Amino acid sequence: MISEITHIGKDAISTEENILILFGEDASTSIKDVSVLQAFKKTDRDFELQKKDKLVFGNQEYDVEYVGENVSANLRALGHVTLVFKEFDHENYIETSVYLSPYKLPEVQTGMEIKYLSN
Repeated sequence: MISEITHIGKDAISTEENILILFGEDASTSIKDVSVLQAFKKTDRDFELQKKDKLVFGNQEYDVEYVGENVSANLRALGHVTLVFKEFDHENYIETSVYLSPYKLPEVQTGMEIKYLSN
């Protein structure tokens, strides 16, 4: 699947938390402020994000280390996914998120492509 970043909310980037919240373009106004909005250019109804898949922001590549419950369904239905750029901790984690490495936020900008690549 391939999307394009269409909006970066004023409070969407927090280097303290190393988390990006992505939503489709139908997100509410309050969600838009804390999210990165994406519009899908190419979709796959059967796409299931899994461990060892890759996400690519422009030319910045990330490995999927963990995929939480309902992530793929939320991504397909709402364009929503919470991306965590920290080491996955089995005892303290956000269940509905995707954990990625390397453990640093990508540099994102409006117009940038995000590729969701199956391994």
